[in-house]
Amino acid sequence: MLVNTAKAQNLNVDSNNYASIDSYNGIVKSNAYKVWLDGNGNLNLPTWRVSVRVKQAISNGNQIFPADKISLLPTTTYGQLNGSAIPTITQIGMPLQSFLQQGQEVFLVPQSQAGLFNIAGGGNPYYNFHIPFDLKVEGGAYLSQFTTWSQFTMILEFRFYDNKNQLRGLQERYYTLQIATLSGSPQTPANQLAIKVASNAVNGLLELKTKQDYLQGVNVKYSNGLMVSANTNYQLKVTALQPNFTSATGNTLPLNTVNLSLIPVSTNQASVFPVALSANAQKIASGPSTQSAQVYFDIVYATKVNDANLINAKPEQYTTTLQYEIVPQ
Repeated sequence: MLVNTAKAQNLNVDSNNYASIDSYNGIVKSNAYKVWLDGNGNLNLPTWRVSVRVKQAISNGNQIFPADKISLLPTTTYGQLNGSAIPTITQIGMPLQSFLQQGQEVFLVPQSQAGLFNIAGGGNPYYNFHIPFDLKVEGGAYLSQFTTWSQFTMILEFRFYDNKNQLRGLQERYYTLQIATLSGSPQTPANQLAIKVASNAVNGLLELKTKQDYLQGVNVKYSNGLMVSANTNYQLKVTALQPNFTSATGNTLPLNTVNLSLIPVSTNQASVFPVALSANAQKIASGPSTQSAQVYFDIVYATKVNDANLINAKPEQYTTTLQYEIVPQ
C-alpha cells in the first residue's frame, strides 16, 4: 500500500545568521539559508510550494532597512529520494531571484513543476531534499543613510505547502545585517526600476467548468495585479519558465493556450501589447518615466474560443511559472 506521508514531513531551515554590508556595490552572502525537507516513509507530492515572509520591519532600533533591497537566490538542489531523482532548480520552475517584500508572502517555489517522491523500500525509509540560497543586498546610495556598525535584525518566516495547498511546515529564522565601513562611491544608479506582482495575482487561475467555457473561452482579471515604477522610459516583458503547461501526472498543454494582456490603471500612460504565452521573452507594455511613482496594471489571462487543445485535454490542473521583467527602453 502506498501511503502519502505529507503529515510526516519536517520543514527545516538552516542559516549562517549574519552578513556584513561593506560596499556601496552591495553584497552576496553565500549559503545564507538552506531550506530542506526530511522524513521517513513513502512520499507522494506531485506539486508543492515554499514561501518566505518578512515578519516585521528590518530595524536597528532607529532606522528601517528596505526589505525590497534584499533577495534570495537558489544555488542548487541535493538530497536523497529513494526510487526518484532529485529535481533541479530548472525542473522545479523556481525564480532565480526572489525579492523580499515587507509583510507579504513571497513564493520561492510558486508551484513546483517537479514532484517529490520516495519509496520506503529496501530497509531505508529516510529521505531528504535541500535547497540552499544565497542572500543578496542591492547596492546603491541608499546605504549611506545607515549608521556605521549598526545591526539590523531580520525575521524571516518560511512556509511549506503540500499538493493540496495545505500548510505542512513553518519555521522562523533571525538574521543580522551589520553596516560596516562602506567601500566604493555612493553613486545613485542611472536607472531605477521596480516591478511587483500583487499578492492576489501571484497564483493566477483560469477555470473551465462548463461546455460553454470550452466553446466561448474564459478569462480572469487581477485588478492592480502589477505595479511598476521607473525614473526612465521602460518596457515590460514576460517569459514562461517552462516549455509547456504541465499537470501533476505529466500531461502538457501548449503555452499559447493562454493569452495575457495588461490594462493600464488610472493615470498610467503606458502602451500595452497582448500576447500568447511563450518561453521566449515578449514585450507586453512600454511607458514613459513614472518619476519613480508607482503605477498599476490590471492583469488579464484568457483562453481562446473553441480551442482544440483544451477540448481534447485530460481534465487536470496544468501549471507554469511566469517571470515578469522591467527594463529601460
